[in-house]
Amino acid sequence: MFNFKNMLLTVALITTLAGCTQVKTQEYYAENLDEAKKVLQKCEAEANKGKALEGKKLENCNNAGMAVMNGMMQDLTKGLMDAVR
Repeated sequence: MFNFKNMLLTVALITTLAGCTQVKTQEYYAENLDEAKKVLQKCEAEANKGKALEGKKLENCNNAGMAVMNGMMQDLTKGLMDAVR
């Protein structure tokens, strides 16, 4: 009985912690590009290990990726505009 109770407590704790991942928006990552790049590195590392990205992790990976791409496009556009002037 004692082991069963511990097992239930452990499962409840893991379930609670697994649900703690907060989805951050593209706008958030756009304002925090260093964090977005770190998130992308983690996403890539998990994908390279063959782990599936699902749910909130996938949303964070997508949002971070879009923010980084948009930041790169803005830098490129600014560079081109500066070169034209």
